[in-house]
Amino acid sequence: MRTKKKKKIVFVCTGNTCRSPMAEVILKRIVNEMGLSTLKICSAGLQVSPNSKMNEKTKQTLIDKGFAVRSFKSKPIDEKLLEESLAIVCMTDKQRDLLMEMRWQVLRAQGEEEIENNVYSFSELAGYEILDPYGRDIDCYHYVFELLAGGMSALIEKILPQGVREKYIPKKRTSNKNGQKTEKIKEKKL
Repeated sequence: MRTKKKKKIVFVCTGNTCRSPMAEVILKRIVNEMGLSTLKICSAGLQVSPNSKMNEKTKQTLIDKGFAVRSFKSKPIDEKLLEESLAIVCMTDKQRDLLMEMRWQVLRAQGEEEIENNVYSFSELAGYEILDPYGRDIDCYHYVFELLAGGMSALIEKILPQGVREKYIPKKRTSNKNGQKTEKIKEKKL
């Protein structure tokens, strides 16, 4: 069995233009504030159209909520993300079921015998699914933002308990009295 260092949390929705990019931006800020700088946050979609970008209402919602929005290009979920992620968080239970099966097929094809589940739905972590705001008014996008932001604490507690968080905090090198190099870890509090 191959073991790879898993450094990504991937949010998945249908087209990777509304919900998952919004979740990505929100969690990136949180893990940065926590000092978990070696943990990567990204997003992907199940049915991505070529050359898709972040939905304009998603972008506007993030700006309205005080987030800087950089260039974003939608990407499909692929085998590499399925194989190398610490956690994959889907917006709905149906998406979770589909991705869980896809991931198991990929890992079984590589000869993995024991497969740990790392695919979750938002409802498993926070208690509710995230509705798709596509085609709706800006108020719906703001509502989806609040649902996502409100569930991040529960997501962190379940996916990144204290012992796991420590793995993603960069270690600072210091010298002790004898001139020996030592490593020190300090996590920032939420």
